[in-house]
Amino acid sequence: MGTPQEPSSADGPAGLRLFQRSAQDDESVQRMLTLLDMQDTAPGIERLRRWALEVAAPRRGETVVDVGSGTGTVVRRLAGVVGPGLVTGIEPNPRLRAVAEERTPADPPGVAHRHGTATDLPFDDGSVDLVWCERVLQHLYEPAAAVAEIARVLRPGGRAVLLDSDHRTRVTSDVDPDVDARLLGVFLASQPNPSAARRIPRQVRDAGLVLDPDIGSSALIFPAALVAGSALLELNAAAAVERGAVTRVEADEAVRRFRAAAAEGVAFSAVTVFGFLARKPGAADDPARTG
Repeated sequence: MGTPQEPSSADGPAGLRLFQRSAQDDESVQRMLTLLDMQDTAPGIERLRRWALEVAAPRRGETVVDVGSGTGTVVRRLAGVVGPGLVTGIEPNPRLRAVAEERTPADPPGVAHRHGTATDLPFDDGSVDLVWCERVLQHLYEPAAAVAEIARVLRPGGRAVLLDSDHRTRVTSDVDPDVDARLLGVFLASQPNPSAARRIPRQVRDAGLVLDPDIGSSALIFPAALVAGSALLELNAAAAVERGAVTRVEADEAVRRFRAAAAEGVAFSAVTVFGFLARKPGAADDPARTG
């Protein structure tokens, strides 16, 4: 997951809008890297990626694109599957793209990292076998346009893996449920597309793609120590106070209770990520591509 494009002005506190092209200051970049690296090692994300790889069945020699490739973790993984095919990571944030290049110091011939956005992919019509788009649509103000762009670049018979969150499924332990609901409401209002996953089936259909009936899902469990120790907890609480959603006493108590639970080893914070596989109608898969 990397950074999409955003409008010149965005709603919500800047600290809660990390995964945007404009987030290039040192503090934002470090927060994004911390979150991306944590998610790359999260068992729930690994389970969903394995499901996606199984249903998408990438093959040797295919042309693959990872939209919003971030630090390049999935690019490198896919390259190991489809080589000698070409895998291109598309990442609009130059600082994240630089990290991807640094982490792949000896790029094999079949790997490339390029600038681009989810709604303006630098590929010809019908030129890509497989598009991977993981936890990107939630950060887009025009997610339907991105799905349509993915459909444009797919060849007939090509596939798209769309993995994304629905933040209305978020769970936070040890905080008063009413206060937690109001805190969540402020967070949802700060995000471009917080209910991304539930909208994907309709967006797939509207883009002329066919959705596979098997839908994957997995909980992304955030390490409690990371949540308790990060500034994001306080940022969301402060934004809720500023907007009148909670009182300062309620916000401070919510932060205190979660941190205390984290110190005891009983805190729990999670969001559900859903997986979809879409196919472009047309010619059947070419058996020769199985290599």
